[in-house]
Amino acid sequence: MITAPPDRDLELNQARVQPIFSSSSATSATDRSSLSNLSEVLRATLEEYLLEAQITQVMAACAFAELAHLGVVRKSGEPYIVHPIAVAEILGRMRLDTESLVAALLHDVIEDTEISKEEIIQRFGQIVADLVDGLTKLTVSNNKNDNKAATLRKILIATLNDPRVIVIKLADRLHNMSTLSALKPNRRQEIASETLNIFVPIARLVGVNDIADQLELYCYQNLEPELFTRLHLELEGHYDERLLARQHWADAIEHFIITNGLHGRPKSINNDIMLYQRFLNEHTDLHTLLHTHAYEIELESIAECDQLANVVRDHFIWSQLTDHIRNPLPGGNQALLLSISDERGRLDITLRTRLMRETAQLGVVLGETGLQSSRSAIQASLRNLGELIDKDCATNTFDALLDYLHREKISVYTKDGDLHELPQGATAVDFAYAASLYLGNHAVAAKVDGVACPLATPLVSGQKVEIITDDLATPNPDWLGFVNTGKARRAIQHVLKTSNPTDRLTLGQQALNRALQFYQLDVRDLSDQDWHDVLAWQKLKTKAQLFEKIAVGALLPQLVATRLLSQLSKLKPSTDAKSQLQALNQSNNLIAGTDGLDVRYAPCCVPILGDPIDGHLTRRGLVVHRSRCRNLIHELNRHPENVVHLHWQDSTDTDPRFPAHLKIDRALTDDESTELIYLIRHFQGGVERLESHEDSSNLSVLVRDRNHLARLIQEMRILLDFPSVTRFGV
Repeated sequence: MITAPPDRDLELNQARVQPIFSSSSATSATDRSSLSNLSEVLRATLEEYLLEAQITQVMAACAFAELAHLGVVRKSGEPYIVHPIAVAEILGRMRLDTESLVAALLHDVIEDTEISKEEIIQRFGQIVADLVDGLTKLTVSNNKNDNKAATLRKILIATLNDPRVIVIKLADRLHNMSTLSALKPNRRQEIASETLNIFVPIARLVGVNDIADQLELYCYQNLEPELFTRLHLELEGHYDERLLARQHWADAIEHFIITNGLHGRPKSINNDIMLYQRFLNEHTDLHTLLHTHAYEIELESIAECDQLANVVRDHFIWSQLTDHIRNPLPGGNQALLLSISDERGRLDITLRTRLMRETAQLGVVLGETGLQSSRSAIQASLRNLGELIDKDCATNTFDALLDYLHREKISVYTKDGDLHELPQGATAVDFAYAASLYLGNHAVAAKVDGVACPLATPLVSGQKVEIITDDLATPNPDWLGFVNTGKARRAIQHVLKTSNPTDRLTLGQQALNRALQFYQLDVRDLSDQDWHDVLAWQKLKTKAQLFEKIAVGALLPQLVATRLLSQLSKLKPSTDAKSQLQALNQSNNLIAGTDGLDVRYAPCCVPILGDPIDGHLTRRGLVVHRSRCRNLIHELNRHPENVVHLHWQDSTDTDPRFPAHLKIDRALTDDESTELIYLIRHFQGGVERLESHEDSSNLSVLVRDRNHLARLIQEMRILLDFPSVTRFGV
């Protein structure tokens, strides 16, 4: 593990990646002479906030767990009881209740010992036993992935009944991550990857951000040890320079606070998480990172936060303000985030009140004493997690969870102020179904911030939405072309499938007609040959079957219209074999549900396999964009009915190569260019173009998918001494 001298500044000490909530029992248990010392450290933590009778309960559970795990050792060689005591201590520093602490001490006894749930009920009560049972792994088959999916589904279900389950699980994972050095490298990477993909985002959703930060640091340390070490050593090597710069920033900010009569002071905070995120994920160059600092300022009120932000911004040439007080982050995390810069570098300032700070650390742990924004956001997230649970298939639950955790989210409100969390790109229809089944099934229009809007209107964070209903109204198949949530899609399809068969034929024909009308066409304009082509495309015999398929949501009318337009106009995509992008345009088996359509990949954003994608329906066919493409967002705002959400096929028979265009933030020498080309070929990538300019270089490569590109970029940065590398479209 990388360490720094103990008298160095905070960010270097924290680079040792010690858990924020742990005492020395969690990090240096092997140095203790006896397990009784561990118990005493735990007792000392609990004496800070529990009654003696409660402490006695916890220590009784500690003794019981020690006996249950007697003779068992961890991979590190420590007695197994070290682990549950460390987990309990993490929770003790979060001031969790007695039942949570007892469950933490017992969380592995059902799984690893002969102790049954019934015995735990008899000794410690039903609530503790349920908490422990919720954390106990399942074995449903000989397949490790099936068991992991089943266990995670069980934890989700238990969390919905009692959120303390996920908090204990996160503390358990935090201590396990702190002791990964005892495992083989491949196992360390496997656990770190799972933690980064699942438990870090869950921790942020329930508002325990300090645990999330520490978990994320451990993940970086184990997934990218070379890059992690390099950044740490650079920070240490520039210690004196950074210390002077930070004092400069502290003096300036303190001056603003005093002269404006505000109540607070700049507090140096550990910004390692931000530095590593920018270094590893955003590929920011080392020079910029070494001149980036962070302070947190705790003020008495939101008004003081606003006042100080305005004062500071007036004194710097460049500043950027992000308001997460009115627009909270996941978990209800609130703050004003202010970035400023001068000749010494960049300063990131977090402005918040004391309660905002406490809420950002403890989230769901605070219960009713936390901020209302946090409680609302966490409840919205838990509702969404509940929607993901597939009672029949744990693997489906696992896949849906991964998709949910890694999609960008927005927070929108009812007119009464109730918060609903939706994926980015969600529409008023998605909101209606999130609010209630009745609103979704009978929606006819929406008001967004008081302005009447179509139901296809995409929403953004912070908006207030009101749904206009009519008891006689029902969903129509058009909605499936723009809804963005599984809940809305399932509800719409259920209504469509259960409608009257005769009504379904009419509904399907009307939906197709509306899709054609956008191109100034009508179903009556279609020739017999047109109908023959489209029916053959769908392997159907009659128009009625086509209308039925549209009506029940099995086929989007927009896709049928696009197919017909493509046939009518006789416009086919180019077949220039010299362009990899145009070659991809001939592939029609990469995107789910697009067989037989003319599919093209947008040159503006150049999507590759694994990118989140959406489609734009045009006369030429379906154009695939990355979901955050500016051109697509512009089209979504103008004609949302022509933008459809897309998914890559789970597997294909081909091995496509996708072009990706990169900018390297410095010029390359001839030798570096040669080494770079060799590196890319070594990692089974292709080089289409490499141009070096005065202060940057442009590189076009061919890759298999998003993960392949990410690995190439990391290897390129190591080779070229860590410049910034960004991906862009052409």
